[in-house]
Amino acid sequence: MTARRDRAGTSTNREKARNPVADYRAHDLTVLPFTEAVKGGPYQHARGECVKDSLEKIGVWDRSFTASQLIERMDAVGIDKALVKAHAADTWEVPFEVVSELAAAYPDRIYGLAGVKPSGDIMEGVRQLERGIRDHGFVGAMGYPHWHRLPPDDRAWYPFYAKCVELDVPLQLQAGLAFQNSRRSLGFPSAFDTVAVDFPELKLIGVHTGYPWERELVAVAWKNANVYIGADSVPASRWAPELVDYIKGDGREKVLFGTNYPCLDFAQGLAEVDELGLAAETRELLLRGNLERVYGFAG
Repeated sequence: MTARRDRAGTSTNREKARNPVADYRAHDLTVLPFTEAVKGGPYQHARGECVKDSLEKIGVWDRSFTASQLIERMDAVGIDKALVKAHAADTWEVPFEVVSELAAAYPDRIYGLAGVKPSGDIMEGVRQLERGIRDHGFVGAMGYPHWHRLPPDDRAWYPFYAKCVELDVPLQLQAGLAFQNSRRSLGFPSAFDTVAVDFPELKLIGVHTGYPWERELVAVAWKNANVYIGADSVPASRWAPELVDYIKGDGREKVLFGTNYPCLDFAQGLAEVDELGLAAETRELLLRGNLERVYGFAG
């Protein structure tokens, strides 16, 4: 597939014609590539990862989708664009082609993220990351410290940080608790501070809300202009008061909405954001504007 570098998707009015909640026109920072092929392949057979067990534990194992089904679910609640990750662990990965096909089916709605693998052949991993951006048209990268048994400030990550700076793409890293029983939690926000200082040009997003260390992640994002927070996976009713206060104040341009769908339902995610009582401009930045700016989408 040729690279798809035009990030300025085309908006339509079909959501508004069907559903009054479509005025959200929100963007979702994190969506799993939960096709039947991924469900029955990497997620089902991930060696030692307990991916299936984790998804069963939260009751979403039956929520796989095709590209058209994902768009239908997005349209039903007014999600405009979704970033879908071709993520990777040390023993398994979602092929880039899976996410490329989803994105190709709806090029103005679905965008891919390249999974990074610092736990194997590092230089081949860096070349693979570059292929994801240049050949598959992915708009960013995604990494999981616990799946590679490497904290974010481990030197094995550094070539990937440098490549993201070179390619001018954001990098999402899980910040917070590792949900899989087989993996130790390594995404401590304090490590993000080290990375941000060493790579001030890197757009670094700590995703999965930083739970349960949101206060620490807020401090790191406040300090470093290049660090952002992905408020996803955890519904807004469970966001720490420090995170909510940050969104309403100094961090109104630093936090990006997401669901990690299907881990958090689109409708629940949006409804609980509404219950925060945000000012209209702050709500728009959280749900849409901050992602457009960080990822270079047209407004």
